[in-house]
Amino acid sequence: MAVYKIRCEVMSIAGDKEKCIGAAKMQKGEKFIFEARTPEGMCVRAFNAIFPSAFAMRYSDKMPWEKGDGYADVTCPDGDIVVRLTRVKDDEVQI
Repeated sequence: MAVYKIRCEVMSIAGDKEKCIGAAKMQKGEKFIFEARTPEGMCVRAFNAIFPSAFAMRYSDKMPWEKGDGYADVTCPDGDIVVRLTRVKDDEVQI
């Protein structure tokens, strides 16, 4: 069974803002890597939103709800940010 790292990238924030209203003030374009622990600096509310999808993607090659070339967009309820989840292949640069 493959175990992937998951790249989490803030793609957009409602209202074209540069920072979300959440506690961590995540910024558009900010990237995190999800592995066995909560990514350092990621807002816990955003983490709770991405966790189910990121966990499933970490242990599978393809999920039926993925879009395009193996990614999923997840919306955080706090600040209306969209986080794109993408598998990181072993030979890829992580961030």
